[in-house]
Amino acid sequence: MKKSQRFSTLAELAKSKEQAAAIALGTSNRVYFENIQKLESLKHYREEYLKKFAEDGQQGMGVAAMQTYKNFISGLDQAIREQKVKISEAEQQCQQSKKIWQHVHTKTEIMKTTVSRFVKQERYHEDRREQKEMDDRPRTHKTDTD
Repeated sequence: MKKSQRFSTLAELAKSKEQAAAIALGTSNRVYFENIQKLESLKHYREEYLKKFAEDGQQGMGVAAMQTYKNFISGLDQAIREQKVKISEAEQQCQQSKKIWQHVHTKTEIMKTTVSRFVKQERYHEDRREQKEMDDRPRTHKTDTD
């Protein structure tokens, strides 16, 4: 088996690993953006709830209802804090996935370049071998001497 063929198998394996790393990167990016959307939804919901609280407060509200609003808003604030933590974790995961992909991509490119170099070398040596065979063959020319 030629060197280029052996390395070609390794290059294909590296390409598969790169594709898996790209999928992981895409997944971590998707999770990150989904978490951002959830945070925005929580913030929007909190704003809407605060408006309703203010409107109901102007019309007069009992202590129990006021406490219910405050507890709910406090729960939303806690959910927002937790969502920010999730976003931070997802961002770290994205950065880690990107580093892994970049590393694997670099290896894949090196393998492709190496295989290409081996193919060129093999082609060069094959051409030289063929040329040498041609040069070593006895040249027989028929001449007409009638």
